[in-house]
Amino acid sequence: MRLYEAGRYFDAHEELETVWRRSDDPSMRFLQGLIQWAVAFEHHRRGNGHGARVLLERAMRNIGAGPPDDMGMDISAWRAAAPDLHRAFAAWEDGGARPAVVAPPIRMRDVGSR
Repeated sequence: MRLYEAGRYFDAHEELETVWRRSDDPSMRFLQGLIQWAVAFEHHRRGNGHGARVLLERAMRNIGAGPPDDMGMDISAWRAAAPDLHRAFAAWEDGGARPAVVAPPIRMRDVGSR
């Protein structure tokens, strides 16, 4: 989370892959979605509109169907931002201006609120 929040998307992806490779089946899909989400923003950072759009789509397929706080992570901001991000990345890929997007935050679920 700290790497992602610091804008170090490639490093976040690397750390998550280490966990993903050792995870059990139920959490693998969610972790893969987290990795893909981070890589989408790495593609944005590097100027790759196609990669940003494709990885965002893959991420949402993997994290979109699960509970909003899978593995104790609140990704509701991601889900809320995904449609606008997808439109921005698709327009960029189609020759539009590179969007000035900010990666939505990821938070840990507040265990005391349940």
